Amino acid sequence: MDRRQRVPIGDLNKQGIPEGPGVYAMYHGGKRIYVGKAGNLQNRIWKAHCGQSKGLSNSAFRRNVAEHFGLATAAEIKKGLYRLTPEELARVRAFIESCEIAWITRRTEPEAVALEIAMKTESLPPLTKI
Repeated sequence: MDRRQRVPIGDLNKQGIPEGPGVYAMYHGGKRIYVGKAGNLQNRIWKAHCGQSKGLSNSAFRRNVAEHFGLATAAEIKKGLYRLTPEELARVRAFIESCEIAWITRRTEPEAVALEIAMKTESLPPLTKI
């Protein structure tokens, strides 16, 4: 994955993301910081991670970035026990927009799950949780 072409999140467009299953990785400062899988890469990446919604319930990556900044735990955010202020949300968005992304498509979702597990086993990125 680390040798694949990366796209800056700010340059990403919905049509440029494949619709099929696969695995994706987020990079910050040249280092892989998050790995995830999707049954539909376009929906997962575009709607969940690059979305502009105020809620973070659909994106573990966005919740983990907020936790990384010490705003609240990812679990507290997911359960709705903590809601980010507009300033905190802007900080999370700015971080994500400074990231790059790469992906690998797979024929089936089970193949994507297997690849994600293998990548996490090889090296668990700091913002990925098991």
